Amino acid sequence: MDDNTQQGSRKRQIGLGVAAGLVLVGLAIYFLATNPVRAQVVRDLFIILIAVEVLAVGVLLGILTWQIYQLVRMLQEELLPILKSTQEAASTVQGTASFVGEHVVSPIAKVSSYVAGLREAITVLTGHSRDGGASQHQPDD
Repeated sequence: MDDNTQQGSRKRQIGLGVAAGLVLVGLAIYFLATNPVRAQVVRDLFIILIAVEVLAVGVLLGILTWQIYQLVRMLQEELLPILKSTQEAASTVQGTASFVGEHVVSPIAKVSSYVAGLREAITVLTGHSRDGGASQHQPDD
C-alpha cells in the first residue's frame, strides 16, 4: 500500500470509531432515560468513582509536594557548596593572573622594551644595520 491509501484507511477507521462511540453514548442515554432506577444506580457508581479519583489525586499531589521539598533541600545542601567552591576557585585564578601580570609580565616587558631601544640606539650610533651591512639611515640636513 502506498501512503495515500494508508492515510485514507486510517481516516476511515477513526471515523468508524467515533461513529461507534457516538452510537454507544446514544444507546446508553436511551437506556438510562427509559430505566430511571438503573440511572440512579449508574449515577451513584459515577459519584463513588469520582470520589475515589479525588482521593487518588490528593494522595498524588501530596507525593508531588514531598518530592519538590526533597529536590529543594538537595539543591540547597549539595549545589550551593559546589557553587561557592567554584566561585572561590575563580577568585583564586583571577588573583593569580593579576599577580603574574604585575610581577612577571610587566617587568619582562619593560626590560624587553629597554633592550630594544638600546639596540636601536646602538644601530643608529654605529651606522650598522642588524644584518651586518651599512645602515640605511640618512642624516637630516
